[in-house]
Amino acid sequence: MLRQEPHAVLPQSSVNEQARQDFLNQLGKHVLNEITPGNTAAYQRRVLPKIKAEKGRDPESRHEIRKEMVRDPYYQMTSSFQRTVQEMMWNSVDDTIQRQLPDLIATAKTIRDGDTLGSLHLEPDFEIPSYVADNDHHCMPGGYSGDLVDDDITAGALYDKGAFIYTQGLFGPRMDGIGKAAALMIATSFPDLRPNKILEIGCTAGGSTTGLKSAFPDAELHAIDVGPAVLRYAHARAESMGVAIHFHQMNGEAMTFEDEGFDLVNCPASFHEMSRSAVYNVFKEAHRVLKPGGVFLLSELPPYEGVDPWTQFVRDWDTYNNNEPFWGAVHEMDFADVAEAAGFNRNDYWQGNGPGIAEANQLTGAVEVQNKKFMGSTRGGGQAWYAHMTKRES
Repeated sequence: MLRQEPHAVLPQSSVNEQARQDFLNQLGKHVLNEITPGNTAAYQRRVLPKIKAEKGRDPESRHEIRKEMVRDPYYQMTSSFQRTVQEMMWNSVDDTIQRQLPDLIATAKTIRDGDTLGSLHLEPDFEIPSYVADNDHHCMPGGYSGDLVDDDITAGALYDKGAFIYTQGLFGPRMDGIGKAAALMIATSFPDLRPNKILEIGCTAGGSTTGLKSAFPDAELHAIDVGPAVLRYAHARAESMGVAIHFHQMNGEAMTFEDEGFDLVNCPASFHEMSRSAVYNVFKEAHRVLKPGGVFLLSELPPYEGVDPWTQFVRDWDTYNNNEPFWGAVHEMDFADVAEAAGFNRNDYWQGNGPGIAEANQLTGAVEVQNKKFMGSTRGGGQAWYAHMTKRES
């Protein structure tokens, strides 16, 4: 089994804690890969005939399917399994963190107060947007905004260690697969781009950010997020790895960076956790801070456009069952329209499959790349990651 690479603030599991986490990892795989696919039979044998009998036609939307599927006992059972295993996984990691929390906080503070390669900028009166503050995304206790004690790092540690289990190792030992995949996408699509200054919007624990930095070691890299605990953790994590990154507590909707300051702006899988208006605002801000000729790259799950209602329903599980209330609405958006409204040229917008995360991290022989997970997000599974790119006109 692939193990996460240790660093100064990664919580270390005891033998019993590791056994519990390994068990939940395998239990999750079993539920997701072997039990939830049975919903197809439930739909074809019971739900679809019922819809056809009542309406005299096939279902026209995922919403029609969901209205009937939520009444089906197999869907109810498997969704309960899936949600419960998710919560058990986070709890198993949180127990490990809380046992070591004072020491982890002290380590992060020592790193922060010493000689550092990068920097950390927190705002004492910062207002966390409600779409983050009021929701524990993907059932992570406290979400991204939790700040439990002085100098807390719990949210960052929970995301870093928990998401490694959640993604079943697909993001790599350093949890940097999305950043490496983004860098590979840039190298493939814009081979002449040599960014001197890079911004990442929505860095959480800094895994993607360190992946970007490894690909562009000479670039000045800034990363923003809204939660203080994730940023304290991300900074200590990067410093312990010897990676120079400047972390800022900042809202991507209203950044304080100067106009036209960055060659590359990257947003790794964050839009599905934002409100619709926030998505428009972040696009506008990305356009503002990009230099002419600069590139805006974002990764997300594929949009629903052109997808049949049943597949949409399957992908939409997270909206109703995984504390992802903006999931479905964001995947209905046409990002080409959003990009154009933000000032980008529509002709410069592109979307499609990018390099796979495991592929970019050279892990195709070490993890189950083509996992069989059925309901909801693939958690990074598959050969490719869905990418959106646009370029500010020169």
